[in-house]
Amino acid sequence: MKKIFSLLGSAALLVSALTAQTAGPDVIVGDLIDVANYGQVGGINAYAIGTTSCNIGTTPLQWVASTNQHPVIGQNLYRVKNGRFEQIGISWLKHGFTALAQSLCATCQNPGTGSLLGVNCSDPYVASLNGSQTLSTGSGGVGPRNEVNAATGFFKYPVGNTYPTAATTVGRRLQAANADVDPALNPGAVYFGEGQYITPDDAAAGNDNNNASYRRVTFAANTGGGFNIALSATTVRQQPAIYGWQALDPTVQIATYDVPGDGRFIVAWKHTAIAGGGTHVEYAVHNLNSDRSGGSFKLNLPAGTTVSNTGFHDVPYHSGEPYDSTDWVASSTTDAVQWSVTTPYSINNQNGNAIRWGTTYSFWADLSAAPTGWEIGLYKPVCPTPFVPAAAGYIMNTSAAYDAVTLATASNGPTTDNASLSVPIGFTFNYYNRPFTTLRISSNGHLRFGTGTSSYPTNACLPTGNVTTTARDVIAGFWDDLTPGATGTVRYSTIGTAPNRRFVVHWNNVTVVNTTQTENFQIILDETTNKITSTIIASGTGGASATRGIQDQVGANAYAVSCNAAGSAVAGTSVTWTPAIPQSAGLTAVANGAVGGSVTWNLKSMRGGAPVILVADISNSLTSLGNLGNLNIGFVAPVFIVDGPGAFSGTPDASATTSSDCGTWSLSIPLAAGAPSGLTFYSQAVVMNSAAPNGMFDISTPVTVTF
Repeated sequence: MKKIFSLLGSAALLVSALTAQTAGPDVIVGDLIDVANYGQVGGINAYAIGTTSCNIGTTPLQWVASTNQHPVIGQNLYRVKNGRFEQIGISWLKHGFTALAQSLCATCQNPGTGSLLGVNCSDPYVASLNGSQTLSTGSGGVGPRNEVNAATGFFKYPVGNTYPTAATTVGRRLQAANADVDPALNPGAVYFGEGQYITPDDAAAGNDNNNASYRRVTFAANTGGGFNIALSATTVRQQPAIYGWQALDPTVQIATYDVPGDGRFIVAWKHTAIAGGGTHVEYAVHNLNSDRSGGSFKLNLPAGTTVSNTGFHDVPYHSGEPYDSTDWVASSTTDAVQWSVTTPYSINNQNGNAIRWGTTYSFWADLSAAPTGWEIGLYKPVCPTPFVPAAAGYIMNTSAAYDAVTLATASNGPTTDNASLSVPIGFTFNYYNRPFTTLRISSNGHLRFGTGTSSYPTNACLPTGNVTTTARDVIAGFWDDLTPGATGTVRYSTIGTAPNRRFVVHWNNVTVVNTTQTENFQIILDETTNKITSTIIASGTGGASATRGIQDQVGANAYAVSCNAAGSAVAGTSVTWTPAIPQSAGLTAVANGAVGGSVTWNLKSMRGGAPVILVADISNSLTSLGNLGNLNIGFVAPVFIVDGPGAFSGTPDASATTSSDCGTWSLSIPLAAGAPSGLTFYSQAVVMNSAAPNGMFDISTPVTVTF
């Protein structure tokens, strides 16, 4: 594990509690507004805390339901008791679905859509919303924490369906044990509730270190045998609750560490002299938003320091979160005491009891001498940045062969002005690496994927550079203010047979509003290849007021043919967009060996544990693999195909193993003792990405090794 080191004398870095405006979108918790008490089952109480978000940035924040472009909201509970800070409660995550335009933190600049939290705008999610138990497979609902990368804001959506049904009353909600909140068992204890927002565009703007706020809470017994929560004092903005420990006790010290390329840890500690000599130490390590997580915590000590009475407290995960709950084990040497996760990270086991984002682990010990510093060992290793296809994602061909389809039979699309209609595609079509089985046809000459519902008669030039709903996830065949009218029609049909079906939409003689000009064009989507074709059959205006092109879901990637350009839409022409399959620059294979020994390939897959196919051609010259030899299918997902001229000792399939934490695969081939000394090894590796269109693959550069 990589070690993070800090001297005890380092200054605490406090996050500002002011709402100063920052560049880009910047969501904070402006207030913890209310609480909900749901009762207790088996000594576990269920709660929820309402949160009001504010966007204190300079641009709107994305808040798009039914995608992964919205915030998720976490709630936590903490206790300070007898000089110790501990996390005693944790919730699942509420998924945002609509943003209002209120003005808690400043005067709201209303963006006019619930898919954006406008500049200076606030949005309340009351406790009853944050306390939902419904699994989020569409708009709203809740999801687990393990599917969220807090460092990037990325999360899986919709939420996976492998989680158990929510337990009655307490499942998926903010939970705390009776023993932790009973005032009779915790005299003098002080409690904090905390809310935190995680969302992609806030993280991308570098504004994700101020997304948590806290507020004091109290507990009182209820008639159901549990304990009710109530709010107290006021919300402390832009600070996680670990700062509340210092606010209560000024002798507490705090330091922060930002892991390069990842997230922030906050460490708080208190040293107390022991009567008769020695020091009692209390440490709390809070992971604000690090995806790499904490795997060990070490106190560096003067040589010869004795260690006793060590202790550890972690987080009570629940409701199907997959993380191990085994307590960390403390061990000491002559100059250190260290607590470590019992199950280190590996590619086959990534759910050890690490200090995950939004959690705090506590450590304590009695020492004969005070520590000289501390270290955090990171749980997840540094892996290469996952390979991502070129940002554009498509190859545009403006000189494609003319492609128009005659529809013998078809269904009616939208029939009135400024109308749209959601229809089935008839197969799965991948648009910008995302699968869709339905889309929306607009009377105004475009198709929309995702959550867009309006027809939008006013065209926009591509790329728009933002996430405005007018141009998100659009294929613009001839985007203009069009109407079917008395003579025009919009019809669609899925033709052909799998796996080569085509979805065709035909705008036939639709009229440009306020003119007598008509337009006749088609958009065609191809199964398997995911090719998009835009065909102009005839055009009255020539595109003088229309947009043609495609754009992704955030307005960043676009391939535009034209925008409001006279003469750009020519009858009898087609434009195509085909998903690009670039060669991977991040996939390497290295071979080495000796005659009579073996040759080993080490393949680094930039996609981590994605399925791998390794093709190794062993011969005196690079030839096509006419005979693939034996096929060895095994070891998790990889398939290894090896062919050669007989220079092996034993089976040509050799052996395949996996190693390391970042998807390194090894293939070893034993050589016959009489293998020629000039033998050259050629290898080529292909990484299949099952989540990409049609199993998009990345091809490595061939490696040649002569010995």
